[in-house]
Amino acid sequence: NMDITYQKASIVIRRHSMNIRGIEYNKWIDESYFLIARSHFFKRDFTLAILTFEYIIRQYDTPRVYDSKVWIAKSYHEQGRFDQARRMLDMLERNYSDGLLKDETVALFRKTFADHYLRQSMYLRAARELEKGLPYEKDQRERARLTFIQAQLYHHSEDYANAQQAYQRVLDMRADRNMSFQARIGMAMAYDPAVGGGSHIRDELMDMLSQERYREFRDQIYYALAQLAMRQGDENEAIRLYTLSAESSVDNDMQKGLSFLRLGEIYFEHPDYLKANIYYDSAATFLPSGYDNYQEITNRSRVLSRVSQFTNIIEREDSLQHLATLNEEQQKAVVEGIIADLREQERLRIEAERERMQEMRDAGRTARQARSTDQGRGWYFYNTTAMSNGEMEFFSRFGERPLEDMWRISNRQVMADAFGMDMDGFDDLSMEDEADEEFDEYDAEAYLRNIPNSEEQLRSSKNRQVQAYYNMGMVFRDELQDRENAIASLETLLERFPGSERELHTFYHLYYLYRGRGNAAQAERISNELMNRYPDSEYAMIIGDPGYADRVRQKDELARQLYRESYNAFFAGRYDIISRNRQALDTLDVPRELMARFAYLNAMALGRTDNRRDFISELQYVVDNFADTPVHQPATTLLASLGGAAGSSAGTTRDDRSVDTVEMPVDSPFNNSPGAVHFFLLLIDTSNADIPETVELIEGFNSENYPEKELSVSNIFFENNTHMITVTNFPDKENSMEYYNTLTGSEIFAEDPAMEAFVISVDNYPLFYQEKEVDAYRDFFEHFYLDF
Repeated sequence: NMDITYQKASIVIRRHSMNIRGIEYNKWIDESYFLIARSHFFKRDFTLAILTFEYIIRQYDTPRVYDSKVWIAKSYHEQGRFDQARRMLDMLERNYSDGLLKDETVALFRKTFADHYLRQSMYLRAARELEKGLPYEKDQRERARLTFIQAQLYHHSEDYANAQQAYQRVLDMRADRNMSFQARIGMAMAYDPAVGGGSHIRDELMDMLSQERYREFRDQIYYALAQLAMRQGDENEAIRLYTLSAESSVDNDMQKGLSFLRLGEIYFEHPDYLKANIYYDSAATFLPSGYDNYQEITNRSRVLSRVSQFTNIIEREDSLQHLATLNEEQQKAVVEGIIADLREQERLRIEAERERMQEMRDAGRTARQARSTDQGRGWYFYNTTAMSNGEMEFFSRFGERPLEDMWRISNRQVMADAFGMDMDGFDDLSMEDEADEEFDEYDAEAYLRNIPNSEEQLRSSKNRQVQAYYNMGMVFRDELQDRENAIASLETLLERFPGSERELHTFYHLYYLYRGRGNAAQAERISNELMNRYPDSEYAMIIGDPGYADRVRQKDELARQLYRESYNAFFAGRYDIISRNRQALDTLDVPRELMARFAYLNAMALGRTDNRRDFISELQYVVDNFADTPVHQPATTLLASLGGAAGSSAGTTRDDRSVDTVEMPVDSPFNNSPGAVHFFLLLIDTSNADIPETVELIEGFNSENYPEKELSVSNIFFENNTHMITVTNFPDKENSMEYYNTLTGSEIFAEDPAMEAFVISVDNYPLFYQEKEVDAYRDFFEHFYLDF
């Protein structure tokens, strides 16, 4: 109660000060000011705290002067003002050298100096400051705590020898049970083969495994043993122990995630991408989103999932093609065997889940009994009975759910479609040429329907394999930088499917892969194959003439430069530039898609003038000539909307059927879907705003203004110093914009520069979040939402 502290200390100063001719004779007055200054610090009013500490330094000549300097440095740390903190700490260093600091002040000073380095990730310097301060620390428990922190700092800096010694000192201090346990775990994790002693550490950990009091920590013990095995070079033993660690984790998701991550890393290095995919996917599920390198983990999981998916396509089509060689009775027998295996796997899964749930209930019951003195009293989160009952009720209704945003979003299917993700009960949306209806894995007919019994079905099946091999090769090459497996995938494609539609591209990529490996003989072999089979192709010209590719790239870049200039000119109203650049484009050999974009942009420019007939004519040109490009659909839609006026007189102007209804050029990656489900988004600069407070204010606003809508508010990391608050769901654009206008007009928003608000349809949200297309969406939002 810092306000009470402030009030009582102020009474002491007001009633009992004995300041006579500038000298304070009451020794409790500076202590009272010191209490007031610290009350400001703990209320996080650091500016007022610093001013009060500085007053003590100016006004009094007591040991509290040096304590105040330490607290000023601590206040600067909280404000992130490390230069000012360092100047104060250097001043204290001189005071220490002069022998002016009491022992307890030195202890606090060294901890503050260590914190100064720790906040700036200078771990070894922080450890050395703790070393200097330990002799001055009188409290035995605090000495053990600081020694443990010192061990962690050495460990994090990979100074394993000093880390081992520090952990051992913690054990020698007879620290409490939990710290002693963690010190033993730390010793195993920081084991250095050059120092030795691995057998002793392993024996201690194995002894802990056998003790009932460490039962709840077995996952951590197995993990530490696995780390020890890895440092000793015993990978097989490490895999076994990491697996035991994951299996032993009942409610420690962090530890489970770490164990899965280590297993994924091992198999990735082999490489065994299919097994690595399983473990990376599990790690991404259990680790919190704030874990270091979490984004890298999820990215790798995504890439490995693609490799696994392509492998599954190839194996699935092989199996189906094999089934096609059997008679009808044999096909049914094989399918029934597959379904029987699936049912048995499901039975085992349900049984394992039931056992796991029982273990959780038992653990919760044990915890309630151990903390029975706390039951039935106080706030919900202090009431272990209420919390445990709530947890069991949640699991009984929803099962185990990962900690993720929008887990109960009302339109799960819409979100699954938008993200291209698997969600509960949804098919794998990324599989090509799958049937539209939901696949029932226990329905024999569903399997039999997919057997390629006709020539056309067999051709489609093989085409899926060709595409899978090719895509897998590209993933190996571009995303995993694994040239060996890239070459293997592409060579297999050529061997199994000669003359396929991907053969030319495969020859081309193989040529450069072999060149990159320095294998001139194989590169020459592939080059000859390509030249013989596709002598007139552009790829043959590129390989045969090294300068050809550069010339093509120069022309391509010139064309794209002309388009960028024209695109900017459109918004600037310089439509003559677009017409001029399109004529220049005719002299270049450019891709059809770019030509289509130019034609569509030119139509938009004509639409902004009074030449309605040319506008419609140019749109018709786009529709007739570029059916296989992205601009075809918007041009078709726009032309249809103007069709009723096509027969009007040539004098019709933009005042009659104004082309203000013309949509933005197709280069915007977003789609205008006013009837789709919408979200409200708020991007917040975390350096200038309090995220939890903002979420609380929005939730209060929703309860007060929209109680019947049951709006859901979530907060997730976006990028760098930006978080994103999401409010869902709104049935369409109109409802979302009504909410947008009401909220942004309230005191919560108040044109805060740290906040930027949008509404967005569910089909645009994945692109916005995954690609961070903020600038592009801002233009889109202003055009389609704010301008109308």
